[in-house]
Amino acid sequence: IPNFGLSMMAGRHFFVDRKNQNRALKSLESAKYSMVKNPRSIIIYPEGTRSNDGSIRQFKKGGLVLAINMDLPVVPVALCGTRECLGDKKLKKSTIEMRIGKPIKTHTLRYEDRNKFAENVRDEDVKLKSEWQNQPMSFN
Repeated sequence: IPNFGLSMMAGRHFFVDRKNQNRALKSLESAKYSMVKNPRSIIIYPEGTRSNDGSIRQFKKGGLVLAINMDLPVVPVALCGTRECLGDKKLKKSTIEMRIGKPIKTHTLRYEDRNKFAENVRDEDVKLKSEWQNQPMSFN
């Protein structure tokens, strides 16, 4: 999406290098420091990248570990209908629906809980998407 990355940098967002674990860990440490200095909401994309078949992949744990370390709640969000927008080289006009789940508190979780926590958050996303897929079609 044009200018998306520039907008994110201007908003002081942090990026995680998924291909380099050492740099990824440094990014998360910088993010933690940044969040302490300037508290705000963050968005993570734990799936990493889209699947070819539309299924929701296993979640990566870095951003979820950050939430655990900072005692931040995680709100599952499913963007439904995005697959229908993807063309070969450009986006197609289509309706996208955002489904928002209930916050999941992290204050009782420890680093050792990260795998199960990632599964739980993914399960919530799958549930949100499933609810959307099973709703009756409405025409506006």
